[in-house]
Amino acid sequence: MLSVVATKIRTARDGSLNTSTVGRIYEGYLLSTPVVGRGMVLFRDPNGRRMVTTSVRRVLTTSDDAVLYVETENSVYRLRIRSSQPAAAIAG
Repeated sequence: MLSVVATKIRTARDGSLNTSTVGRIYEGYLLSTPVVGRGMVLFRDPNGRRMVTTSVRRVLTTSDDAVLYVETENSVYRLRIRSSQPAAAIAG
C-alpha cells in the first residue's frame, strides 16, 4: 500500500488549466502503482471514501523515485509517494 499525495495538474482533453478541479490535492492510499489500461483508485479515508479515475493512459517516472506523473483519459496527476507508514497507522 502506497501513501500518496495526488495533485491534479491538467485536464487531458483540451489541455486547459481553467477548470475548477485543476490544482486540487487528494491525499490517500493506493494499493499498488498505477497500471496502464486500468482506473487508478485512491482510498481517501478509513471509511471507504475513494476517488476512481478513468483508465490510465501512461505513467511517467522522474529521477526522483517519490514522484510519478499519471495521465488518465481525462486528466493528468502528479503523485508524490510519502514515506511508508506502519500497517497499524494505516488501519487507524
